[in-house]
Amino acid sequence: MVERVYCVATAAFPEPSESVLPLSPPLYQLLLEAGEFLSRSKVETDERWRQIIPYAVVTNGRRVLLVERLQGGSEARLHNRLSIGLGGHVNPIRHANARDLLEGGLARELQEELVIGAYVAEAVGLIHSRDDPVSRVHTGLLYRVRTPGEVYVREADKLSGMLTDWEVVGHQREQLEGWSRMAFDFLNSRI
Repeated sequence: MVERVYCVATAAFPEPSESVLPLSPPLYQLLLEAGEFLSRSKVETDERWRQIIPYAVVTNGRRVLLVERLQGGSEARLHNRLSIGLGGHVNPIRHANARDLLEGGLARELQEELVIGAYVAEAVGLIHSRDDPVSRVHTGLLYRVRTPGEVYVREADKLSGMLTDWEVVGHQREQLEGWSRMAFDFLNSRI
């Protein structure tokens, strides 16, 4: 079966940046209205398209979920990397409690990867860079996900993680994968 993922033409976006772009209502509308579902295998290396990835940074007060991507994960390019974000492709599946398909992709990703109770998610920025081959074909929709409870990793063979003080993560900033460094810098003044 062919996996179909939500994509937006690269030409529709503003110029790539090495920092998170604040999300405006017109930019969010662009993501919703200009996209289409394409074969993942055809767009994995096609820089004319950006696969849209809801990218969640989960916080509880001044703590953030810090994860390490283990060898059991499917994306070898991210193995043994520290991250404060979890993301995944948007597929053409409706999520009952989501306002739109992007929020549905976020909800699916959180349910697949975490044990998390109540949360509030806010789309706050766009990670749109071109600093490596992965970034040239993916654009992250950065969500800050606030939860009052504890959070646990569901897929312990793929990820290890725990809520960690924001300041401690700041001391490990250089060990974070690229999108996480960008998200950390963007959210640092907002935590």
